[in-house]
Amino acid sequence: MPLSEGEQRRLDEIERALKSDDPSFGTTITISQFRRHRAIVAGTLFVLGMVTLVTGLVVTDAALWFGIAITLAGCAVMAVAAVMFFRGRSG
Repeated sequence: MPLSEGEQRRLDEIERALKSDDPSFGTTITISQFRRHRAIVAGTLFVLGMVTLVTGLVVTDAALWFGIAITLAGCAVMAVAAVMFFRGRSG
């Protein structure tokens, strides 16, 4: 969801104030760095969800309900990672 003009203007004012108050901090932190970090975290979560999903499928042979629970947890982690990744790309 894009910001309104007023919100964008306030955000720009905050950014300018930050850069004038502490120039070294203002130059080290960028929005692209934040987005890259979010993508890395989402990718890691997605892989963790895939591993959990496969583990749940393997465990299903030994204990059906426990395996199903682990499989569903893996699917949930993958869904959260996908939402996290795509929400970061839309902004």
